[in-house]
Amino acid sequence: MAAFDTADNENELRVINEFLEELRDTASQLQVLVGNMRSKSIGAAEGLATLKREASNLRSHAQGLTLPMIKLITHRFDEYVGELKEAGPSELDEIQVFVDKIEKLADGEQISEADAPAVVRALPAKRTADIDFGKIEKKNVEILLVVPEKAMSRIVERELAACGYRTSTIRDGFSAMETVVRTRPDMVIASMELGLLSGVDLGCALGAMPVTESIPFALFTSYEWGNPKLKGLPPRASLIRKGPKFGDDLAESLSRFNIT
Repeated sequence: MAAFDTADNENELRVINEFLEELRDTASQLQVLVGNMRSKSIGAAEGLATLKREASNLRSHAQGLTLPMIKLITHRFDEYVGELKEAGPSELDEIQVFVDKIEKLADGEQISEADAPAVVRALPAKRTADIDFGKIEKKNVEILLVVPEKAMSRIVERELAACGYRTSTIRDGFSAMETVVRTRPDMVIASMELGLLSGVDLGCALGAMPVTESIPFALFTSYEWGNPKLKGLPPRASLIRKGPKFGDDLAESLSRFNIT
């Protein structure tokens, strides 16, 4: 058994080292790309398309590895560039922040678990489509959305972005638990249906762990309190109902938890 364990560890180490080498190469290429976009030696549309492709690849390749900070940063980078419709000087400045951080991590920068939430919060917030961020007071408040449906998550993101809140989105409950523990968001809003886990399961799990029990949790659902489907949901949790009550419920939940 020990021989198998050693072989597995060696194989994992090899895969990680290969990924880190790829990450260094990609970060160097992104530095050049951003510089070319600034000098306009490459077209804005072409440059942005390349950024989106590389960010998506990095996020995908990092997800299966035991590199938690790189997973978090590449996830946020992909979220950020994925929302962009254009990349002007201010967007390129923010993209530069991501590229510099990715390059440092690839070169071996170590970030402690205690420092991880602050490092993630220092990253630029993604620019939700159709929101004029020049007219919004940005708040240092981060809300994690655990919503599998892209269309639905965009609705919630847009409402929160319009209030100046930072958002990040995770599609499944298992990944959400790790993200909450590592990033300590100010609030979690989760859909009822999350695959193997339900939103109720996630709320119960977060409420039961000392490290996350104080983080406000809201369930995004069409059910009302008293429905058997909500059995076990911690009483401290809030409900944000789909449909015409969505806006009022969201505002009430934010107020209830003093998310300002």
